[in-house]
This record gives sequence, C-alpha cells and structure tokens, in this order.
Amino acid sequence: MLFLFNDVVFDLGDPRETAIEAGLPHGFTEKKLLSMRIGRVIKLVREAMFDEHYLPRTNPEVAGFLAAMIAWKTDEANALLAVAPKEAVTAAEVQLRLASVSLVAMTQLEELQRAGKLSSHVANLSVWRHAPQRMKA
Repeated sequence: MLFLFNDVVFDLGDPRETAIEAGLPHGFTEKKLLSMRIGRVIKLVREAMFDEHYLPRTNPEVAGFLAAMIAWKTDEANALLAVAPKEAVTAAEVQLRLASVSLVAMTQLEELQRAGKLSSHVANLSVWRHAPQRMKA
C-alpha cells in the first residue's frame, strides 16, 4: 500500500504487519498495537510532528510507522497531512488531515518522488485541494 505523509510517499506493504514490525523497536508490544485506537495514533502523530516538523523527511522510520498505524487503524486513509503551526506551544495544536487517494494518483506521486520531483506544492495540488473536509482529524 502506498501512503502519502505530507510530501513523502511510503510503500507500506501490509499496514498492519508494517506497523507491528516497525513498532516493536520503539517499545510497543504487539498486544499494545493491536489494542490501540485511532485517537491514540492521532495523538502520537501530533506529538511526533510537534517535536520534529519535517518528520517524514528527517525521520522516515518513525514517519513510516505512524503512516502504517493510520492506514491500519482507519482502514481507509492513505494520505496524511500534518502541520505544526509556527506559533504552536503544544502538540494538540498540530493540524491533521486524512484522505483516501486513488491508486492512480498515489502511483503518480510515487513516480514523481523517484524522479526527485515530488514537492509539497505538488502534493497539495494533487491531494489536499480535493480532499473532503470531513476527514480532518
């Protein structure tokens, strides 16, 4: 499964398997991951983005884990936009949007990334201008 996290495309394979595999080195047990609800995952994303504003680029292992968790726990989303406002003083202020993007669009974004041409502007035009507001987290 392809997943867009801000302006980085991750190939997650099976999100559940990827999340469990990636979560173990970060101190999560399989039992904890299986019982985790989407609200807790959203909180983890907010905390991570608050601490590291460019997480998908600077820490792709953690970003991939979070992307897999979002994909697994929502069973619908394959794109996440997470932005920490410059004036944010708490992780709760990190803004999130989720979307379900077609495989065709995701494949095109992945191809652009491989060619070094995927930017936040392209991701915004391709995904976030069209994503329904109802999927805000």
